[in-house]
Amino acid sequence: MLSALVFTALHLAAPAAAQEPVETIAQNMGDVVSMGGTAGTNLPDYYTVQPGDTLWEISSAFLGNAFYWPRLWSINDYVTNPHWIYPGNKIRFRMGTLLEPPSVDLDTGGPSRNGYGVQAMNYGTVDADCGPDMRFTRVKPARTYIAPTFLREPDEVEVYGTVPKAKPQGTILAERDLLYLKLDDPDAYDCGDVVSIFRLVTKKVKGSDREKYGSLYKVVAEAKIIHRYGDYVTAVVRQSWEEIERGDLVGPAHNVAVDIEVVAPTGDIAGNIIARSYPEHRLLSIDEPIFINRGRGDGVRVGASFYIIESRDEALDRREEDLELPPAVIGRAVIVAVNDDSSTAIITEADRNIQVGYRVVQKMPTEP
Repeated sequence: MLSALVFTALHLAAPAAAQEPVETIAQNMGDVVSMGGTAGTNLPDYYTVQPGDTLWEISSAFLGNAFYWPRLWSINDYVTNPHWIYPGNKIRFRMGTLLEPPSVDLDTGGPSRNGYGVQAMNYGTVDADCGPDMRFTRVKPARTYIAPTFLREPDEVEVYGTVPKAKPQGTILAERDLLYLKLDDPDAYDCGDVVSIFRLVTKKVKGSDREKYGSLYKVVAEAKIIHRYGDYVTAVVRQSWEEIERGDLVGPAHNVAVDIEVVAPTGDIAGNIIARSYPEHRLLSIDEPIFINRGRGDGVRVGASFYIIESRDEALDRREEDLELPPAVIGRAVIVAVNDDSSTAIITEADRNIQVGYRVVQKMPTEP
């Protein structure tokens, strides 16, 4: 019987938007960056990893470029997996010279060092199951997920009007602000009616299969109509998920918040991630909505879940998968909305960065 060593540790993945964590690192430098040497020595400074940190954020804060983390990882044997660093680890930086590139050493602590020993690592042995590289199979209790984006053909989108003007002086509008709406039929709405404020994000979404799946829209707020004056209808913003801008569209209320339980995938539907909710982000993160190229016509239903898989040697196959290799589960997503040929899903778990084009399956492939 095979035996596997199991340990509990904090896993860190690159965030969808690293600006806020980087600012936090910068603000806390005085507390968490200790000078490892004094004048006249060559000892580098070090940074003690805090909960929530990633190499992406650390590279951005210290080296000035978040995209530098792959090189730091590749030229150092100390960081064996860029997705696994732990609170208490000390990242030692060598900024480099013209002849020697910058580098980072991962100090995990120990009797020969003065570093911090990670106390959260607990070891035990369990019997390993035979079969593919699986994870994320447990049921996750129901919780609220936010899915403000949707794919739709433009002629299928119901538009009531626009937000040409608003009361506040600023250009960015948010909750409790008054909006002045120009609606095609203002007589059709009464005080208390709820409408959504949304905008076009991407005109045409094309999947890796070269099929077109409509346009990407984003709901930015929900507003309640409170008054009509002439040609304008006044509405107050009840809830916003992003800044509102003059010129945004007005339409029917959209169900943005979804309460759903996440179960293990069942079935045999397979597809690909065709789009992300936030195209400005290069990588996808946990709790972010995604779109897959399978929908109602393929048997997809709300509440169904999918494994996100990849086949690659993480050291050699960085640009593309090697489909001859066995697939490994790297994440899970649950369906929250379904169209005829596509679906909206939320990434509920991931142990590394997820990208558009990755495969989603309900049943692990048994052969290439």
